[in-house]
Amino acid sequence: MASLAIDQRNSRQYSIRLNSAAADADSDLMIALDAAVLKTGADVAVVYLFNAEASEFISVARFSELPLRAADVCAMLNDLTVEWLEDLSEPTQGKPSQDAFFGRLPEVLQYRLRRVLAAPLRGTEDLLGILTIGRSEDRDFNEEEVGFAQRSARLLAAAIERDLLQRKLAERKLVERAKGILQQRRRLSEEQAYFLLRNTSRRRHKPMAELAKEIIETQLASPLARQVRPAL
Repeated sequence: MASLAIDQRNSRQYSIRLNSAAADADSDLMIALDAAVLKTGADVAVVYLFNAEASEFISVARFSELPLRAADVCAMLNDLTVEWLEDLSEPTQGKPSQDAFFGRLPEVLQYRLRRVLAAPLRGTEDLLGILTIGRSEDRDFNEEEVGFAQRSARLLAAAIERDLLQRKLAERKLVERAKGILQQRRRLSEEQAYFLLRNTSRRRHKPMAELAKEIIETQLASPLARQVRPAL
């Protein structure tokens, strides 16, 4: 993985990662991304999700008409850059060669972009991620193109927020089911089962939903496994 180190003096470390993996071609993210590229005449477009807990922006969809120069690119971001991204309220464009904020985006390094537009993906409360649209030539995005990028960002934010809600509901179901297994097998109350899951999750540095899935799969693995307590 190529790595671009940025300002190591900060107390907090953030990263922004562009992966070679991409969303399914018929997904809502890729459909919106393809439309954004078509309407803006961009060479590259990327959708990043922001994970506040992991202090990370990570790509979830990407379109490019330019050749790859590195499979995956990860850049370390300083506090000022993260604050700039978090405070974005509308699409903003700039030259990576002259603007340090744009120069820190991985796709600039990967595709040698000369003009980039960044649009925030905002949910009902917080920043969900960013949409970046780039060109290899040094030419401004006009008012119509910027407006379409903003509309695309709103559609992307709505799709991401919906997907996040569905994932949270699915994870909650897994946790509830795992709690039931623990209650039955270990003769615990609902509260005791929850605290066991939570404390084990912290000790093993594993998300509760992932741990719950492990317990459920162990329970369903075989008749013999159902006679054994889940490994916590």
